[in-house]
Amino acid sequence: MIVVFFLCLWFALFLLLPNFWWLSIVLCYIGFLDAKKRLYEITPDSGIVLIQEGQTWLQLTGAGLDMQGDILSAHRYANWLVLSVQTDEGVKRVTFLASAMDKVSWSHFNRIVLANR
Repeated sequence: MIVVFFLCLWFALFLLLPNFWWLSIVLCYIGFLDAKKRLYEITPDSGIVLIQEGQTWLQLTGAGLDMQGDILSAHRYANWLVLSVQTDEGVKRVTFLASAMDKVSWSHFNRIVLANR
């Protein structure tokens, strides 16, 4: 999804500024690296997710990660799920990838989170 966005951006810049084709490539590549870095920062490496059906409360525990709070919003983009969680320290964003869990767990997790947002 991020790759498609930056390819479209490159194409638009290429059409608008054809003499600076090299600049559009550099800017899109820097933007892609920044988006990739931000995505890695909000994606937990490993841990345990505790959530109950019918509630908006979420707890994540793992190596270097201990967060709990209410889910404010949830958005699903193809194979990843972005949650905004209200914790004691403020609102934090966390991302989950479909490849991180089996299909049954992924669909169950999505169903619970998206139904209660």
